[in-house]
Amino acid sequence: MKCWRIYNFEKTYGFNKLFFVSFVTTMIVFTLAFSSMQSYYSEPLYATGFAWFAAGLLAVYPLHKLLHLLPLITHRPKMTWELKYSFLPVLTVTTRKPVSKNRFITCLILPFFSMTPLLLASAVLLPHYLHYFTMAVAFHTGICSFDFLYLKTIVSCPKDSIIEEDLDGFEILVPDEPPAWR
Repeated sequence: MKCWRIYNFEKTYGFNKLFFVSFVTTMIVFTLAFSSMQSYYSEPLYATGFAWFAAGLLAVYPLHKLLHLLPLITHRPKMTWELKYSFLPVLTVTTRKPVSKNRFITCLILPFFSMTPLLLASAVLLPHYLHYFTMAVAFHTGICSFDFLYLKTIVSCPKDSIIEEDLDGFEILVPDEPPAWR
């Protein structure tokens, strides 16, 4: 195997810029989702149940990371907690073995395509709490913006490549090509 490319988005762009992109994504998604759903469902909004909303919002991030782990169970993933700026908990998932491109893509898109439809369906079923569910959808989409950045990179790599991840980013490995004279 030879290394095709090494990516470390935090080192390249910086944590602050990535966090800003995530925050802007969250705000745009909330504005679009809330305004479009509020115009369709003209129910009055209830402010009760804020404690449940806060607990659910805090559970979004760990559930998101747990969904990343499901396709990697056979690869014995390793999870580590880190505090950014001494108040922002960040959970990092790394694998002990390289992962195929298709499995890595599945890991990246699984949280978005499983949690977001559930939250939107909950907003439709409970229109009085539409604002809570659209905030959760926006927050989750902001978290997924990092995954979309990785996905954009992984999709463009060679078909038979494998991804090796560590705490510093990830490497895209491609198989050695056989000599032309064979």
